[in-house]
Amino acid sequence: MATTDDTFEQFFEDHYVGICRSLWLGLGAGFDPEDAAQEAFARAFQKWHVVSRLDRPATWVFVVAVREARSQRRVSSAVAPSGPGDLDPTASTTTHLTIMAALDQLAPRQRMAIVLRFHADLPVKQIAKAMHCREGTMKATLHAALGHLRTLPLDDRMTTEVDDD
Repeated sequence: MATTDDTFEQFFEDHYVGICRSLWLGLGAGFDPEDAAQEAFARAFQKWHVVSRLDRPATWVFVVAVREARSQRRVSSAVAPSGPGDLDPTASTTTHLTIMAALDQLAPRQRMAIVLRFHADLPVKQIAKAMHCREGTMKATLHAALGHLRTLPLDDRMTTEVDDD
């Protein structure tokens, strides 16, 4: 039988990088996503007997990490963010820059909703819970964000890559 430490270690390995990326994509600059994620995982470890029984323990950790990140942002806006390139050296720079430019065009709430839905792969109900709003409000937020993203022109480099196929 696996010990608590073993199950938490596997949980950490499975979710740490994804949570860091989601934080960085969703919240942008002004905090350290790895620090916020580490703090959230530390709290999860302290309450692992409860957190491990949740339907989606990674969502619990993500919500705690978002709160920690917002707290960091209030304390100091001078902290340089880490990027997903630090976590995944194989990420395409062009794709990364295009995604970041598109996300920068969204309002903060829309940006977080898009990241949680399409990067973290959370259902609308869980996103609404994480962002403290109603499910209908979250659907409207996602709809508006996607509508805005559809109006943005593709980066020329991305168009060239598609045309060459």
